[in-house]
This record gives sequence, structure tokens and C-alpha cells, in this order.
Amino acid sequence: MIKTIFFSGVVILFSSIAYSQSIRFGIDPGIALSKGSYKPDAGIDRRIFAGFDGGVLVEIGVTPKFMIQPEANYSIVGVELNNGIDEFTIKHTYVNVPLLAKFNVANRFNLMAGPQMGFLLSSRSDPSSGEAATDIKDQFKSTDFGLTFGAEYKFTRHTFLGTRYYLGVANISDNSNFEMKNRYVSFRVGYIF
Repeated sequence: MIKTIFFSGVVILFSSIAYSQSIRFGIDPGIALSKGSYKPDAGIDRRIFAGFDGGVLVEIGVTPKFMIQPEANYSIVGVELNNGIDEFTIKHTYVNVPLLAKFNVANRFNLMAGPQMGFLLSSRSDPSSGEAATDIKDQFKSTDFGLTFGAEYKFTRHTFLGTRYYLGVANISDNSNFEMKNRYVSFRVGYIF
């Protein structure tokens, strides 16, 4: 069902390209602050993890106030954990593909929202003790799905500053007794050519 909705959005995207007023390409590197959602929590102290989040985008003008913006992003998200005995960091690396509807709500100010599909490249556990990292990719599902909400301010026709919130709705854990969902805020600086 989720994949059907996502791919329906892709079909709508390509249909809108045929009727678009303008197509522009851009880049938007930034930082993601993630912590995730865990059930059961089991009293483990979770702290925010900072990782890279950014990539390439295509801004497709449908009307002067409405755009569709597909992207391909490289994202490193995770969480720092302390169970009272050990401290370690869980890091997930994804290629994320959001499909955003972007609305110009005021001069230079845009709001955006849309679905996002994520494809897991790697997962690892890094102990703070200095021991070698452990590959834990087999403990997680290969895809993630969620919703992205954001805002951006354009300083010029080419440069912008943006922020986003990703709300993962899919359980990424392969363990049926444990639920883990990606959640993060990202801050980006972008350039549209």
C-alpha cells in the first residue's frame, strides 16, 4: 500500500513535468539531528545524534505559487544510547527520496510536505569505549517510509535556508518484539541553479 502511494506520486510528478512552467536543479547540504522513536523504551537514555543530510533536488514549477520537488538525499541518522553500563551510537546511512509539494505562502517563504522513501545502505553500532564498530544492517529493514514537513526562506533567486522534520511511520526494526522509527530535524543551506 505504501509503495503504491509513493509510486502514484511519481506518476503524478512525471505528468506535471510535461506541463511545468520551469524546471530548476539544486543542491542542499545540511545536518540532521536525530533521536528516533523506540518501543519499548526499556529505560535506555537516548541522546541526539548529529549527521549529514543533503543531496540534489529538482524544483518543478507547476504554477507561480506551487512547485513539486523530488530529491535524492544521502542521510546519516541515528541515536546515542546509554543503558547504564555501555554507551554506544547507532548509525544508519540511507539514500532518501522525498517527493515534496512546495507552496510559496509569502514573498520568499515556502512551506513543503510530502512522502519520503528511504533505502538503507548501512547500519552500525559504534561503542564509545573505542572498540571496533559492529555491522548491524541485518537487524533492520531495507526500506523506510515516512512524511516530511518543512519550510525554507529564499535569500536570492538561487540561495535558500531551510528546515525540515521527518516523521518515520514504518517500523525499521527486523525484531518483532521491538519497534523503531526514524525521526529527525534537518537544517539545510541550498543553491538552485
